[in-house]
Amino acid sequence: MKKLFIGLLVLVVLIGAGMFYVVSNLDSIVKNGIESAGTDALGTDVRVDSVAIDLTAGTATLSGFSIANPEGFSNQDMVRFDELSVAIDLGSIGSEVIRISSIRTVNPYVLYELQGTQANIDVVRARFPAQETAAEPTPGPQPVIGIEAVTISGIQGTLQSNLLSTPVNVNLGNINLPPVEGTPPELARQIARPLLTQLARNAAAAFGNIPASQLRDNAGQAVEELQQQLEQAEDAARSAADELRNRLGL
Repeated sequence: MKKLFIGLLVLVVLIGAGMFYVVSNLDSIVKNGIESAGTDALGTDVRVDSVAIDLTAGTATLSGFSIANPEGFSNQDMVRFDELSVAIDLGSIGSEVIRISSIRTVNPYVLYELQGTQANIDVVRARFPAQETAAEPTPGPQPVIGIEAVTISGIQGTLQSNLLSTPVNVNLGNINLPPVEGTPPELARQIARPLLTQLARNAAAAFGNIPASQLRDNAGQAVEELQQQLEQAEDAARSAADELRNRLGL
C-alpha cells in the first residue's frame, strides 16, 4: 500500500510538472505552431516575434507578425502587422464550436509587387483554389472554430513594379470579412482567399490612381503591359483597368 501511495504521488508530481511546463511555455508553443502551420499553408515563411496569451481574459496577442514574399520576388515582407489580437469566447471552450469573437490588427502593411505579369499576392492566393478540393486525411478529429469577425483597418501599402520609376506608397483601405466556421484547414481557405482577393482588388484600384506621367517615366516600357496585368485580376478589379485606360486616352 505504501509503495502504491508513493507511486501515485510520483505520478501526480510528474503530471503537475508537465502541466506547469505546458502552461509556462504556452506562448512559445503557440508561436512555433503558428510559424510552422502558416509557412506550410502559405508556401512562404511566416514569422512571429512573440505571443502573449491571457487564459483568464481569453485573449492572445501576436507581436511582429510577418509573411515573407514568395519565391521569385524581392527579399521583403509581403504582409506585416505590428500586432494581431485574438479574442476568444471563454464560454465556448469545451463546446462543439470554439468561438473567436474578433481578430484585429495594428499597423497592417502590405507590399504589392509585380514581376512581369505576376503579382506576389496572386502567387500565394493560387494555393487556395476557389473550388473546394478533397481534404487531405488528418490523424484524428479536428476542432471546429467559428470566427465572428476579421477586421483589418487602415492598411498601408507599397506598390512596386518595373513599370514604376520608384515604389509608390498608398493606402490600401480596409478589409472586413464575414463570419466563418470550420476546421483549421477549412478556415485557412475561407479566410485566406477572400482576404488576398480583397487586397489584390484594393491594390489594382490604387494602381489606377497613379498619375499617367509616373507610369511613363520608365523609358521603353509600354503602358499596355500594366493594363494587361490589371485585366488579369478578377472581374471585380477590372474597373481599375478601365479607369486607367480612360485616363491614358487609350
